[in-house]
Amino acid sequence: MKRQLRLPLTFIALLVLGMISTSMTASAAAYGSQSQNINAIREYQTKKPLKNKVIVVDPGHGGSDAGAIGPNSVAEKDVTLAIARDLHELLSAGGATVIMTRTSDRDVATDGSSDIDELQARVDIANQANADLFVSIHTDAFAEHGTGTTTYFSPGSNDDLARFVQANMVSQLNLYDRGSQPSDFYVLKNTNMPAILTEAAFISNPKEEKLLINRDFNKKVAMGIYNGIKQYFIQ
Repeated sequence: MKRQLRLPLTFIALLVLGMISTSMTASAAAYGSQSQNINAIREYQTKKPLKNKVIVVDPGHGGSDAGAIGPNSVAEKDVTLAIARDLHELLSAGGATVIMTRTSDRDVATDGSSDIDELQARVDIANQANADLFVSIHTDAFAEHGTGTTTYFSPGSNDDLARFVQANMVSQLNLYDRGSQPSDFYVLKNTNMPAILTEAAFISNPKEEKLLINRDFNKKVAMGIYNGIKQYFIQ
């Protein structure tokens, strides 16, 4: 008659505990690996927040529409195009796909088109591209002593983008902070994505008009908008 092998209960208990411990260690390792992957993705998104983002940059006016004219005959359409080109360069370097509504001094719709047709052409570019953001660049004009920087957003929409861009532009330009404000501008109401319209400075103010034709100032405007956009996507 064969003798039955009997294992002590303590041995069995230790064996079971060992198996459970091995399983928990494997699970912890898998969880740790998953956690590392999530952290890596977040770190990448922080470093490259504009990757795969489509951003439409709209230099205000152009062609038959000069926009506001400063006391020393500086045309808004020229200033906005210069700033937009600088912004395009920054956004592209940051990984974004950038679409400009115009890249030269021309009408976006057709030569001599109506104001509504011209604005709708810019809106169509953004909507048809299914863009992530729409940024329209302008300079302000009110009175000779008007001063400061403003960023507008559509009433009732999320104002995060406008607030971030405004804060960063003011930080770069050190002009009077007119804040981020709601407005029913056509391009803000009719685009399907978050949209802002920036007024960097007053072209009607002789001092600020001089700033607006300074290349270093233009680059600061672009940098302020760029930093605000990055902050918007990182939040």
